[in-house]
Amino acid sequence: MIEIIYLLFQYLSNALYIIVFLNMMLHLFEDDKKINTFLYYALPIILFWALYYFPEYALKHKTIPYYYYFSVMMSVCLIWIFVFLRNRYIIEKLVYYLYYFTVYKCIVFFLGGFVYDHEPTMDHYLYLTLDITTALIPTFTLIYFRKFCLKYPLHNVLTYLTKYQVALLMYCPVSIFVTFQLADPSLTIPHAIFVSISAFLLVFNLPVFYFLYAKIGENNEARVKLGRAYAETSAQLSRYKYTILIEEQAKKERHELKNSYFYIQTLLKEQKYDQIDAFLSKHIGELSDNVSALYTNNTLIDYILNAKLALAQKHHIKTYTEILIPERLSINEESFCTILLNLLDNAIEASVKEKKPDLQIYMNQKNQYLVCCIKNKVSYNVHEVNPQFHTSKSNASNHGLGMKIIRRAVKEAGGIFDTYMESGYFVASILFPIQS
Repeated sequence: MIEIIYLLFQYLSNALYIIVFLNMMLHLFEDDKKINTFLYYALPIILFWALYYFPEYALKHKTIPYYYYFSVMMSVCLIWIFVFLRNRYIIEKLVYYLYYFTVYKCIVFFLGGFVYDHEPTMDHYLYLTLDITTALIPTFTLIYFRKFCLKYPLHNVLTYLTKYQVALLMYCPVSIFVTFQLADPSLTIPHAIFVSISAFLLVFNLPVFYFLYAKIGENNEARVKLGRAYAETSAQLSRYKYTILIEEQAKKERHELKNSYFYIQTLLKEQKYDQIDAFLSKHIGELSDNVSALYTNNTLIDYILNAKLALAQKHHIKTYTEILIPERLSINEESFCTILLNLLDNAIEASVKEKKPDLQIYMNQKNQYLVCCIKNKVSYNVHEVNPQFHTSKSNASNHGLGMKIIRRAVKEAGGIFDTYMESGYFVASILFPIQS
């Protein structure tokens, strides 16, 4: 019975590895949702079985080398993706192809150290049972790798890579694959030659990874600079909008003031002093209500603070402020507002999630420094739960730059930035030097 199960297992496991690969490639490259199941799945599996098992029967069940089985599987898959996938991105197909079968090769050799190498000394039925059981490992690994590739496709990435960079991307799986292929027990290669060739192939992965991580660092730096430039532009745009708003309000008030003067003049001529008193009391009260909640003698900073405080009040966040900013700062206005915008946005975003939100803003001069301290109440220790301050938004690639932008801007201004927990509050503290 176990022999029949094992025979079925061999047929089905081989077919499953091919199906997972072809399914991954179809989802990555094929736009047509009406897939011909026989053409894309059944036919390549039938071809694989014919090419692999026919020689075994023709040779009267003599053992076929493992590399032949692997070569047939790779050849069938390679032919299918280039012939039947109409998409023209040949290099991209080849990248997925190399990585998929290198992962499969690594898993096979991982299992070989536990099962396949002990086949001659192991009980036959025990070996068959273990072989069937361990087939789950490559199956689940390849299914997970498929999901990984579908989640992080290379469609957009390869467009921005040079031919040299694409070659480096492909070198890693090729070098690992060749190394494991040379280690195949069915190949009789002297140990010294195998070690020399493998070391030569694998050593070049070190500069490849170094180069790739250097490029990742450059891209992250570019993203931070772009995010900061965007924030500074937003700050400038806010100032211009606020200036236009003030000008329009001034025009409106001048027009209303002219009408008010005319009305008061009419009441004076008619000696209606009680109506004049009531009219002035009413308008003086309205003017008092329209005065901004905060005034720092800086138009842009006033706008940002009042806009963010209004947003906090909209979300029912208690706010406490103590703000006194000197006229002269060593940091330019745009950079200061960029830092302020990011800190307030982070504090408000975190406060919205709390049951009893509380936001405190403190800015004042101490010695030769401007101390800026923004506190928001949190129900957990931020440094323990999220020490790197990763964004919780779904599109993480476009968010999470706030802290990097703040740190860079503070450093360029010669300031000191720190974050810490204090009595249930997350505190962001900045010291800016003040011009004498």
